[in-house]
Amino acid sequence: MIGKVFAGIATAGVLAGVLATGAMAAPAATASANPTKTQRPAAKDVFGGTVTAISATQLTVKNAKAGSKTFLRTDATVVVKGRNEKAGWSEIEVNSHVGVRFEERDGKLYAKRIRIGRAHVAGKVESVNGNVITIRTRDGKDVKLTVNGSTKYFEIVGKHQRKSGSLNDIKAGMRLSAAGSYDASHNFDAATVAYRNK
Repeated sequence: MIGKVFAGIATAGVLAGVLATGAMAAPAATASANPTKTQRPAAKDVFGGTVTAISATQLTVKNAKAGSKTFLRTDATVVVKGRNEKAGWSEIEVNSHVGVRFEERDGKLYAKRIRIGRAHVAGKVESVNGNVITIRTRDGKDVKLTVNGSTKYFEIVGKHQRKSGSLNDIKAGMRLSAAGSYDASHNFDAATVAYRNK
């Protein structure tokens, strides 16, 4: 069910976060000029996905179709977010969506440029208390989602179909996915929430 929610959310604004990483934007921008020659190199040196592990020296990113890759950090590695706003390595979090431009040398992958997108979380609603939605993820962890007046809600009503929703629609037992960022207390500040009302 969560997989279906993710599929629907692609049109609910989360895809915009993935596009913001540059992982998908680069091939699209070059495809119109010469799709046969420019698309392949872009696919070879750009990798987009979800951060599954990070240390001071390396980053592991998982892509649903292409699997996982680990990238090494160098002194020349650049990290950006938003509209090319300079960011620090410490701002990359597990569950963040990133686009990594890299080069391969001696069988190792070296990160040249990393663009940070929004983090994502999905699970089953355990409770709704004011502006806090508690969900339980597939690995059994409880995550508190904090929502506010700018949080956008989308109800998934069919394949690639959605309609605007609200916090009042969220009930215990339903599945949802959210995009946003973690705060210092590791609670999740939700920018968008997508759910199925079934």
